[in-house]
Amino acid sequence: MKPISLTEKNIKGYGYLLHESNKKPKHDSDEFKFTGDVYKFSIDGEITVGILIGRKRKIKLECVEKHTETEEILIQLENDSIIFLAKPSMQINEADIKAFYFKQGEAVVLNKGTWHWIPYPINNKECKTLIGFKDGTGENDCEIQNLRSHISLD
Repeated sequence: MKPISLTEKNIKGYGYLLHESNKKPKHDSDEFKFTGDVYKFSIDGEITVGILIGRKRKIKLECVEKHTETEEILIQLENDSIIFLAKPSMQINEADIKAFYFKQGEAVVLNKGTWHWIPYPINNKECKTLIGFKDGTGENDCEIQNLRSHISLD
């Protein structure tokens, strides 16, 4: 499998690429530019935000997880990585899994039910990702499924 770039077209069905280029700024001056309403979502309850450190390891996907009751926001804070995604489904179809380059500074919102796994750093020992979702998701809305065959990069 070869990773592909995160673009609006490539992420369609998995989630939404967060960027300001499609919106008119609400404020633009010499001091700052602010583009609001880049993405709107609704979560019933509090949002929890955490920091995930992905550690260097062989890029070999063995399992995936999904959250059916909430969207998940991922912001790549430090270092580039590879993330694996599959569109929402009851059971994972391994043929539907795609690898994406997730570059430092990029942000995505994963649709409810999108299969995914922890980022794999590609040029450094670690990568740092900001994660946001409905409070309690990790404990109450996290289905992990092992893959029949492991997926590696070409």
